Formats: sequence, C-alpha cells, structure tokens
Amino acid sequence: MEKIKNFIAISKMRCSEYYKHLIVLFLIYLLAFSALMRANYTYADDIGRTFDGYHGWLDWSRWTTQILATFIHAEWHLTDISPFPQILACFIMAVAGIIVLISFKEEREIDIWNISAISITALAPYFLGSISYKFDSPYMALSFLASVLPFLAKKLSAKIYALTSIFCLLVMCTSYQAYSGVYPMIALLLTMQDLKAGTRFKESINFLITSAICYLVSLCVFWLFLMRDNGVSVLSLSHFFPDTFRRYLNYYKTISSDFTWLWKALIVAIVFLFLYSFCHTAKIQKVLALLLGIAVIFINSILCFGAYLFISREAFDARAMNGFNIFLALLAVFISFHVHSYIPRLVYSALTWCFFVFSLTYGNALAQEQIYIDYRVQLAVHDLNDLDIMQTQKTKNFYVEGSIGMAPVNENMAKVYPILKRTIYNGFNVGNLGQYYICNYMNIPNIQSGSDDHMVSDLPVLKDTMLHTITGDENNIVLTFK
Repeated sequence: MEKIKNFIAISKMRCSEYYKHLIVLFLIYLLAFSALMRANYTYADDIGRTFDGYHGWLDWSRWTTQILATFIHAEWHLTDISPFPQILACFIMAVAGIIVLISFKEEREIDIWNISAISITALAPYFLGSISYKFDSPYMALSFLASVLPFLAKKLSAKIYALTSIFCLLVMCTSYQAYSGVYPMIALLLTMQDLKAGTRFKESINFLITSAICYLVSLCVFWLFLMRDNGVSVLSLSHFFPDTFRRYLNYYKTISSDFTWLWKALIVAIVFLFLYSFCHTAKIQKVLALLLGIAVIFINSILCFGAYLFISREAFDARAMNGFNIFLALLAVFISFHVHSYIPRLVYSALTWCFFVFSLTYGNALAQEQIYIDYRVQLAVHDLNDLDIMQTQKTKNFYVEGSIGMAPVNENMAKVYPILKRTIYNGFNVGNLGQYYICNYMNIPNIQSGSDDHMVSDLPVLKDTMLHTITGDENNIVLTFK
C-alpha cells in the first residue's frame, strides 16, 4: 500500500513535466496527419459505415471497440464525426508514447530527443493504415495504449502489475489485435535493460516470468471466452513451424518492398546503434551484452507481428503490421536514453523526419485519389443517365467490373514511395466496394446492387469510352472500368 501511495505522490509531482512532453508529441502527430484529415477521404470500411451506420466489429471479437464506438458516436447508428476520431487517435498515441518513455527512462529526464524517437510509433508508415479510418482509428490506438499501460505499475507489487496486465491485455485483444506483440516486446526489452545493468537479476527474471504468464493467461481467456468464431484458428502443429517461418520471411520481404532505400539504410543504422548502446553502457561482460542485444532484436523482430504469425488467416495489410512501427520505435527510444552523442541522435531523428514527410505526402495523395475517384465516377454516372434503357421504370441489377487504378499523380509518387500502392485504399480497386458506392451514394434510380455470384456476361454494349464500357439489357447493367 505504501508503494502505491509513493507512486501516486511521485506521479503528481511529475505530471507538470509529462504534460508538456505530451502536448509536444500530440502536436507533432496533429501536424503530421493534418493533410490526411484535410483530405477527408472515405477509407475502406468507412464507406459502408458512413452510409449504413453499421458496427461489424463483433465479427472480429472487438467488444471494447463496439461499446466505445456507441458511446463516442452517442448513438447506435454510427455517423461520420471526423476528424474527431482521428484527433482522438493522435492524443491516445501520444499518451501511450509518453508512457513508453516513462517506462524506459529510469532516473533520466525526458528530452526532445526521446520525443523524436518515440514519435516513430505513429509516424512510421504502417500506422497510416490505421489513422486513415474515420471510424476505427481511436480504437486501434487504444489497443497500443492498453498494451503499454501496465508498465506504469511495474515498480508496484507483482500482484497489482499482474492484475493490471491481464485487464489491459484483454482490452487490447477486444479493441484491435494487431498490437498483440507490443506487451511482450516491451517486457523483454525492460528485462534486458535491467540485466544489462548487472543488477536485480532475480527481480528482472521474475518480472519477465510474471509478464509471460499474464500474457498467456490473457490470450487464453480471450481465445476461450471472448473470441467469436470467424473461421480464424491457430496453425496446426504439423504446419506451425514451416508456415510461421514462411510468413516471417514474407513480412520482411513486404517491408523491404514497401520502404525506400533511405528508410532501410537508416533502420539498419539504428539496429547497429542499438547493439552499440547495449554494449557500451553494459555493466556486464561485453560479449554477453552483445549476445543479449542480438537476442532482443531477433526475438522482438518476431514478436512485433503478434498473433498474426501463428493464426490461419494471413494479414499483410498495412494496419496489421503496426507492431513493426513499435519495434523500430523501441530501438530508437533505447538509443535515445543510453547514447547522448549527436550521430545516433541524427540517425533516428532523420528516420523520424522521413516518416513525418511521408505522412504529409500520404495525406495529400489521398486528396488526389478522391479527386480522381470523383472524376471517374461522374463520367460513368453521366453516361449511365444518358442511356435510353435507364429511363424505364424496371429495377435492374447493377454490377461494377474492372479497376480504375490509382490516380496518375499517385502512380508517379509510388515510384518514390512504393508503400503508397498498399496504403491508398481505393474502393474501386477492391472487391465490390465500387459497386456499393455507386448504388448507394450516387442516387441513381431503378438500379440495385447485383450479386457477384450471378454476374452476367455477354450483354450488348450500350456505351464504350476510353475509360469504361457499359453493357446491359432490361434486367442487368454492367459498368466495366478500364
């Protein structure tokens, strides 16, 4: 009880210091994502939620998200209240970032270099796949916050830490599972930080064991009692190791193809600087410190993808790879606290700046994509309205085929930033979202969305242009983008 009182007293004394850092980090995120929020891009599931107001999160066992979304939107039927959810996501990520810094700082003071390092958690490109969502983004950020919050209780009793960990990890599992690797990554790195110092061996190992038990208990509770059956299961034993290894390699092949050569060069430099800082400040044998550092990098490079490495459904969407952001940020944070020369600071701050610039580029690319979508859709709708067959009262099944591709300007930018091809989510290039968009958003009379299972072919051509073809009869209309 005395530890709790002392912790509260120290926390009150430090609040005046921490809130300044929190404001700085929050403002960095707001500025970085200002172009994205200004673009007002309706991203992926936002298309359906904006029109129909549905939830759909329980299909993925996101109970916390479902409950909080109803509260934030003040109604069961969801409405577009952007950019508030995205601003809220920025604030949550900032709070989580400051908690990470507090967890690692020991007796040191937090400075602007530490802020630069931790900002990678949200500025790194894969978080753009989360912040782009007008409806989901705050709950994705909440998952990260829930993953790091238990470490504030690390210096309290093991019981309090354990209970806090289990509760927060269940919140993580029921908000957004992509951050399932964050808690064990931090726990391992904090343990190695203590072991490197050559002190508190028993306490450090006990902390790691406690963290591992809490993590496994939380996942088991989620799996047995809270997870809904959506066809996702753990890999079978016969396929576990080969499939996990193959997926691990595919994740890093994806990262390599997504990132620019400069980003990759800076990341490699950060890895070596982490090993240097680990050995340079170690109070144990340097060789042992080096081995511990290599072990941390290797294990965390696996843990950062969380449960997605071990389940039957592969997830390579940008938002599913947020754990890699955290992996990079933790390396940079460790360096920022243990090495105070300007070369390391220059390296991780350069990576931060690169990601900051790309965040602005991405936001403006979304704006260009929206202009291009509107242009192509308006042309198609104009041609549809001109058809004699559309003047009849009979309702027709409507289908959309083909793809409009990326906006030409974005195709050009993707030569510099390849990841744009994966992060710009155009509904007219994925599934039947384009069909849904035209049927529900454009208010065209006498059409209804047709079933993909009953796609009609060999219809007479009604209109053929450079950008699309319209075929159809009295019962069916097919719009094929070129």
